[in-house]
Amino acid sequence: MITAGIYLPHNDNGFYRASRFDWSGIIYELKYKGCDYLGQWYSKHSPDVNDAICGPAEEFGEIGWYDEDNADFLKIGVGGLRKLPVEEYDKFKLYKMSNPGKWTVNKSDCMVQFIHEVENVSGYSYRYTKCIELVAGSPKLLIKHKLENTGKKLIRTNVYNHNFFMIGHLPTNADVAVKFPENVVRSAVHDKNNILNINKNEIGFRRQLVANESVMLYGILGDSVTNGPIIIENRKLKAGVRIVSDTGYSTVHFWASERTYCPEPYINIEVLPEKKISWEFEYTFYVK
Repeated sequence: MITAGIYLPHNDNGFYRASRFDWSGIIYELKYKGCDYLGQWYSKHSPDVNDAICGPAEEFGEIGWYDEDNADFLKIGVGGLRKLPVEEYDKFKLYKMSNPGKWTVNKSDCMVQFIHEVENVSGYSYRYTKCIELVAGSPKLLIKHKLENTGKKLIRTNVYNHNFFMIGHLPTNADVAVKFPENVVRSAVHDKNNILNINKNEIGFRRQLVANESVMLYGILGDSVTNGPIIIENRKLKAGVRIVSDTGYSTVHFWASERTYCPEPYINIEVLPEKKISWEFEYTFYVK
């Protein structure tokens, strides 16, 4: 019922080789009933640009940056990266790869499994498995994750899904609405140009965003964070997607630009040595 195109990770010629986002599961196209939900939302591509990625891209927090004796730090789904001589980590900066790890990809008609194994980045090691799966007879996409701590240090981080949706490849305007499981906390809204139209649990847009314009909202559900459904819809096309997770969110942010609109649910992660955790997202697509 769904067709999807996925870029595969590769150290030398992969579509994305920057240091911010997880290299696996980059969905550049997803079609259901003639509508394309994902694609390149930015103007020009370079594999070494941190934001040059598409699909429901995921980013893990840095691990080991603040360990004083470490020359390198870790980003899950990327590998070991070399520190810069500054005090704070900056996800918008490009860091040099010191340990790319090993990628393994297993494929079938309705599933792609990515396995990333990284050993001894300043004492941290892991085996990360991510599976992109289409469900037979249903308009669903599953993103399944498993993280195994194969090193000697506790892995403590978080991960969020940026969800770069662009339904029908139409611009971000008053046709777009995003619904959340709880009311949006207005005090967390940073909207200096009065772009947004917020009504209880729904975020809409008063007008079309122009080139290079964006808006960012932090912690939009306050303390009432659940893993309940987030629904993104283009009402002109009557097409949308419903997102749920089997794991509770720690917070939810929201970002939008002229071509994409992105609810960003965060999940906290803590894995002891020789232990593992798993979590999953389910995307259900519809056209009314």
